[in-house]
Amino acid sequence: MIKEVLYFHDDEYYYEIVRANIKKYRLEQKLTQQDLADLSGVSRQYICDIENKNRNKHITIAILGRVADALDINIIEFFIKEDELRVEIKKVLSIFNKKEEKEVVNI
Repeated sequence: MIKEVLYFHDDEYYYEIVRANIKKYRLEQKLTQQDLADLSGVSRQYICDIENKNRNKHITIAILGRVADALDINIIEFFIKEDELRVEIKKVLSIFNKKEEKEVVNI
C-alpha cells in the first residue's frame, strides 16, 4: 500500500521563514551582512542572497549551522515562525504568572 503524503506548504514557505529569521537575528545583534558573512565563513553576497526573497538561494543545513553558530543561537530558531513564537511565549508567561499567584497566596 502506498501512503499518500500531504504537503501543506511549498518549499518557498519554509525558506521565507528561515530568511526572515536570519535577517531578524542579524539585525537584533546589530550586525551587517558583511559582519555575519565574516563570522559564518561565507561571502556577503551569499548572506544577501539568503535574505533576499527575490533570489532563489537554497540554503544547506551546514550553512544554516554556521550562521546559527555565528549568531550564537540554536539552529531551530530559524524554523520558528514569529506568530508561533508569540503563542509559545504567551503560554510560558501564563504558566509563570499562575505559579507566581499560587506563591503569593501561600505566603
